[in-house]
Amino acid sequence: MNQEFAGYSITRSITGGGLTKLYVAIDAQQTRYVIRVLDAVSAKDRHARNRFFHGGEVIARLNSPQQHPNIVPFIKAGYEGKTPYMVLQYVESRTLRDLILYREPLLTENVMVFIRQLANVIQFVHSRGFLHLDIKPENILIRPDGVLVLIDFDLALPRKRFFKKLSTVSGTTAYVPPETLLNRTADDRADIYAFGICCYEMLTFHKPYEGEKIDQVRAAQIDPKTPPMNIRQYNPHVPAALANLVMKCIAKNPEDRYPDMVLVLRDLNKIA
Repeated sequence: MNQEFAGYSITRSITGGGLTKLYVAIDAQQTRYVIRVLDAVSAKDRHARNRFFHGGEVIARLNSPQQHPNIVPFIKAGYEGKTPYMVLQYVESRTLRDLILYREPLLTENVMVFIRQLANVIQFVHSRGFLHLDIKPENILIRPDGVLVLIDFDLALPRKRFFKKLSTVSGTTAYVPPETLLNRTADDRADIYAFGICCYEMLTFHKPYEGEKIDQVRAAQIDPKTPPMNIRQYNPHVPAALANLVMKCIAKNPEDRYPDMVLVLRDLNKIA
């Protein structure tokens, strides 16, 4: 990529994900942005292009008419030549994955703050008619001031009050619920499951199912005879009410899960 791109000056690249590359760039006023660029192979695929631009449209709609403090701000999207790109506001932050990996004090000292922020932003997304369907620590930014920012809405779909059949199963296996892995179905409870897995990791620095290979993790997730490790076995200091809430979010049977993030928030607000 040239140093100049779509009217911006590229200053550095940052770790991308999946089919996209990420760059930090500045405009003529020296304001920083993040430019997401679809890779050359994916740019030739109409489905990949549509999904890429769809993610930006969802972010724009969620931030209209008012910018949501926990959703990354969208600037614009388009083509530079034949290259699809998207411009987002730069967020000075680290990913939740980094905080978990290094057991950062910012996380351990503010874990309930982050859990509540994540629950609130997911409920907001649902209230505006979307499922995120890719909630994981890599897609959650934590600013130095403790504000959580949700990113990457490429897999987002319209919210339905019944199971929606997906054309394909995307996302990271550890955060995809059994019914989606097995039957390609998803509703609110898919995001609730992913929320629960993120909370589990924030509280224990472990996943409820662990293995050296993705296939091992997937097998444990979908096997009804393999229960998740109880959260208090990893961290006995987690209050029982909070442990029960998280374990209910990650129940294998969707009927045993919370049906709505409003109910998750209701029970979270009862915990000191």
